[in-house]
Amino acid sequence: MITAADLRALALALPGASESPHFDRASFRSNKKIFVTLTADGTEAMVKLPDPELVGTLLTTEPEVYFSYGGWTAKGGATGVRLAQVDPARMGELVRLAWAGVQPAPRKRASGG
Repeated sequence: MITAADLRALALALPGASESPHFDRASFRSNKKIFVTLTADGTEAMVKLPDPELVGTLLTTEPEVYFSYGGWTAKGGATGVRLAQVDPARMGELVRLAWAGVQPAPRKRASGG
């Protein structure tokens, strides 16, 4: 279990992360892109995971913890998390993965001649 305050601290500890409103949720962004949201009541979060295989595994193996929002949000990796049920270490890992997924791709270096 983690609390809303724990999630907020995890998200805001990442480089370049900031918090802003997103409809009725708090959103955590980096490079102007959302990587995590938190419901107003602090019971659920959404992590935007870049790995569809990981999302499928979480939804299948731990349906009491993770859930799908369905539709286009699921295609983008949006995965719901029940904060009272999630392992804190796992949530930290998922927040870091979501943050990494919104970082710019490394620029390729020009080869010298």
